[in-house]
Amino acid sequence: MEYRAYPASEADAEHVLKNDVAQRLKLIVSSSDAAAVNDAWLTLQNLQDMRQLTDCEDLLRELLHGEIKNVSEVSKIMAWMANRIPERRFNEDPISNDVAAMLRIVELDDMSHLSRLLGALIEHKVYLPKSANHTRLCEAIVTSLSSFQMPSEACKIGEFNENTNKIQHFLKVLCSNTKNGDRDILMFTCLQTLYNIISDPNRKPEPGPGLAAILQLVEASVIPQAVDWILSQSHTDHQLIQALKVLCNWLPKWPQDRLSVWIMEFIRGLEKQQKYSTLLELTEFSIDMLALMFRVLLVPVIRPNASNVIYYILKRQSSVSFVQNVAKRIPILIKDLMNEDSDSSKECIQNLVNIMKVYSKRFSTCVPCGSTENYPFPMLPQMQVVRELCREPIWIDETKEFESNVEPERPLSGKVGLSNLGNTCYMNSVLQALLMTRQFCQEVLIYCPLNDCSKTHLLEKLQSLFGLLLYSKRICLAPTDILQASRPTYFLPGQQQDSSEFLCHLLDVLHEQEKSASSNCGGNDNSSTLKCKIEKQDDEMTLPIEPTKSIIKRWTTEEDLTEGLALQRKTQSLADFTRGEELGQRLSDSHSDSTDSGIQSVGGEETGAYTSLVHRVLGGECQITYQCAQCDTSSRNTDKFRDLQLCFPEEIQENQEVSVQDLINYYLTPEKLTGENKYRCDKCTKLCDAQRIITILQAPAYLILTLKHFRYDFDTRLRTKLRHKVTYNDTIQLPVSAVPFTVAETYHLYAAVVHSGYSMDYGHYFTYACDSKQNWYKFNDSFVTQTTFEDFKSLKPPDTPYILFYEKSGAHDGMLEDDKPELSTLSKRIQDLVANDTTDYIEELRRRAITSQRSQLAAKPLRQYNNSDDDNPPPSSCRGAIDVPANRFLY
Repeated sequence: MEYRAYPASEADAEHVLKNDVAQRLKLIVSSSDAAAVNDAWLTLQNLQDMRQLTDCEDLLRELLHGEIKNVSEVSKIMAWMANRIPERRFNEDPISNDVAAMLRIVELDDMSHLSRLLGALIEHKVYLPKSANHTRLCEAIVTSLSSFQMPSEACKIGEFNENTNKIQHFLKVLCSNTKNGDRDILMFTCLQTLYNIISDPNRKPEPGPGLAAILQLVEASVIPQAVDWILSQSHTDHQLIQALKVLCNWLPKWPQDRLSVWIMEFIRGLEKQQKYSTLLELTEFSIDMLALMFRVLLVPVIRPNASNVIYYILKRQSSVSFVQNVAKRIPILIKDLMNEDSDSSKECIQNLVNIMKVYSKRFSTCVPCGSTENYPFPMLPQMQVVRELCREPIWIDETKEFESNVEPERPLSGKVGLSNLGNTCYMNSVLQALLMTRQFCQEVLIYCPLNDCSKTHLLEKLQSLFGLLLYSKRICLAPTDILQASRPTYFLPGQQQDSSEFLCHLLDVLHEQEKSASSNCGGNDNSSTLKCKIEKQDDEMTLPIEPTKSIIKRWTTEEDLTEGLALQRKTQSLADFTRGEELGQRLSDSHSDSTDSGIQSVGGEETGAYTSLVHRVLGGECQITYQCAQCDTSSRNTDKFRDLQLCFPEEIQENQEVSVQDLINYYLTPEKLTGENKYRCDKCTKLCDAQRIITILQAPAYLILTLKHFRYDFDTRLRTKLRHKVTYNDTIQLPVSAVPFTVAETYHLYAAVVHSGYSMDYGHYFTYACDSKQNWYKFNDSFVTQTTFEDFKSLKPPDTPYILFYEKSGAHDGMLEDDKPELSTLSKRIQDLVANDTTDYIEELRRRAITSQRSQLAAKPLRQYNNSDDDNPPPSSCRGAIDVPANRFLY
């Protein structure tokens, strides 16, 4: 090996030597060549005049902040350089800070690397001077430790525990070697960092059980004070639940006793604060974890610690679903425990038998076992213990406790209703149907704008409402924000409106706002276009058609009432058009309806790769073909649609039965355009007989059908409701043109908005909808009840399904099995919104209960708004013709 000749000057020689050492050190930590790393170590060991290097602190700091691929070499380097780092009496910036910076940057894939690194630090006191503050190092160690998961291989579990114990020992020594004041700061830092990690609901994957070693640092006598401190901070209930979930997950993996003490103190602390709903939410989580937790009782080494937590949770239960689940599993668990002949297993069996007896007394009507005599248990329950357990308090949701005095009886549906804000059932019914549209709901919930310019005002309001409808503990919510953000300007406050027109407007504004936000972020400002679109929706708007013709007024009826001229069209609705300009253009020839397809346009073509939420979920594509009977020329155009508006064939009498499938088939049947409805042929340059054909090119994931039960009587000039007998198919087929043949897409009914009333001048809307498990619900403003599909099919006039929602087969493939995602997976904004709503609601109930007690009067159902049409049928202005202007009509 060749040695380098160093300059005669000592300063120059030391400088050259330092450079040489620095190069070798960088090679050791960054090279992927093992031979090169070994050569670099040999060079360091054989360098001449190493005694000249008396201070290598700057080399080490630079190395720790540089690129490090070989983490395992860092501990060796620190041991090698320890003698070349001078001790300092006062050290405000210890090297431990540089080690912490390295741990935050470098991703450790092996816990042994961390334990060896900390071993090098503790072995050489120069790195951990007592006069310095090492809080950054403690924080970095706890954060790094959380990333290591328990290995599944039995041979590696021992190594995992050994490394965990070494890290725990390091922190214990570090705290004990620090003066009293700083010792408390270090312990606080460790606990604060740990809690921030385990309470983060968005953290994936879940923190590893090695973090439980941090809990071992706190003496058992101090744990209650530590828990009180945590609960006294401004942590949300959701964060507390997440922390408890993580601790419970560690229970089967961590045999030391301190973890169970922490869990019990957390539970008792929440009990002191009367946060029973929080504990019950943990219980619902524990149902999924029940099998795992019960398996813990089969492991003798973990059983003594885990059993205390499990028994405490079991005896405090008021959740029927949890108890039913437990009652099915306990006999199987006891049978497995009987295979182990030990005092511990016998004690466990006795406790489980006692719990079963408590359940049979407490839940006699809903626990399948009824009593312990139904099972061949090896021992009888201890009745004295059972009586004592029955006298102990149980966890009852505080909202239910207060609601019993100040709220009407909570429906058993588990769904949240919407308050009627004054004839707003048209809006409530649509919102609940969209909530039950699974893909639409889930995409709204996960909506997250990239920046301020991409925010969509209405979509954010809808996200907030959906979040509360799914997770709020209230019986009903007031959708004031949505009403203000989505009501068309021509919808006068307090007046009944049409639910189909509102749905059309809501989806159109969602689409336009999202498209505008996307364009703005791309450098194109379409906000003025959107503003113009919304402002143009006046209650009375006139559009010039031709200079010599009369004026068409914009209204919300089914038929075109232009000067009494009846355009005999299959699907005729001015609500089909979202802009007055389109209306004027499409009806510019009063003798032709060549562009009226009865298909609700999505509201503009998609540009580039952008696809709005509305079109992704509800959008389809169709082709409309016009074929002239005289010259046989065809013209075609394609359009996107978001719903199909189906009318009843004139030849079908009201006493005849017709199905939804029949209406779809009729809608897609080629239509002859003759008489007053002739087609203007560009080639013939005149009005000609023709044929119009509508073809579906792309089927939407969710199909919306509007059944046009209303017509205008030109003789009486009144709007009447048709009385056709309709079969509401739970399954329909939609023919879709595909090259080289047509395929039939299958759809299943999942929701329907129902119009109730005999007249066009008044009425009420409510919604039927089912979840993914085919449980049907009736959403009637603030009151939601569970029902059946048979109840929906048995509806009779005046209750008429108006808007039908169908889901395509396979549309929910790849989606969550549950109807709502875990709250912890949603944005922090939604989590905080739900948490604040729960806190506010409980406080409102407490205030009401106090007021009720003071007044000594019978508690009356309190509502935020006058829900005049909540009950069906109620005596309400929503149903009555009182104060309904003659120019406002339902259809």
